[in-house]
Amino acid sequence: MKRYILPTLVSLVFLSLLFYLVPVEELVNSLKGIKPADLVLAFCLYTLSQVTRSLRWKKILKDLSLWEIFLINSANIFLNNLLPARTGELSWFYYARKLGVDLKTSAWAFLIGRGYDLLGLIFLVIFSYLYVRDPAVALALLPAVGITSLLLPLMRSFLPEWGRIKDLKDFLRREFTPSLSVWLFYLSFTSFLLKALSVYLLFSGFGLFEFTLAFAGGELTSVLPFHSFMGYGTYETGFLIPMKALGAEVRDALKVGFIAHSFLLISSAIWGIVSIGFLHTLSRKSP
Repeated sequence: MKRYILPTLVSLVFLSLLFYLVPVEELVNSLKGIKPADLVLAFCLYTLSQVTRSLRWKKILKDLSLWEIFLINSANIFLNNLLPARTGELSWFYYARKLGVDLKTSAWAFLIGRGYDLLGLIFLVIFSYLYVRDPAVALALLPAVGITSLLLPLMRSFLPEWGRIKDLKDFLRREFTPSLSVWLFYLSFTSFLLKALSVYLLFSGFGLFEFTLAFAGGELTSVLPFHSFMGYGTYETGFLIPMKALGAEVRDALKVGFIAHSFLLISSAIWGIVSIGFLHTLSRKSP
């Protein structure tokens, strides 16, 4: 029970600050300003981002179907958003094992996927910056970075041959091919691009690069060991810092971050609740 106290306090402090700086009427008017058609399109883009992310996981966990991986991915995102101290991450291993993936395989797959999440997010920021300055340069960079990602599997040679690290090295030697590396990079990048566009579609008056940088700041809070209740407070802080650094008003940054975060939470809850329901009707005996 104690683990819920601090995350809840952080969220309550954040919400108090939000409603102190942003009048409720102004927040409601901003929500009313979002067109229903844009909201539907944004949710479709969010869904496509999760399908793309599931395709990325499918490249690593070959024994599961895309549908099964989509269910695990959606449940994991929802529970990770909901539960404090990143305990929601445990759902990845629980549901993967429930569908027949042994713990060691799901753990190494999870680490590789998270690594490519970081690469995809970093490149999204670089891509958006270059795209605003010169779209041709940004598009030309895509194949160049893809070629560079071919070299990433060679990094396994630098891992030591002891303990769990040796197990990881053996897993990478068997599974982590240059072609797989390229697929993982492009699918991770595309997933974040679609997710960022789903949120960007709901707002006007913000530059693409500035908004992408703020989005990346919010997404990076998903790897922090500490997590407020449903992420309220931690996500907005990650969203606020880049926008403030680029000259945005704190009030505007908090308002946009809150609405963007709420949209992502609701979208993850829709697919997450459905996925959990399906996952509890599926089971395989773990080998």
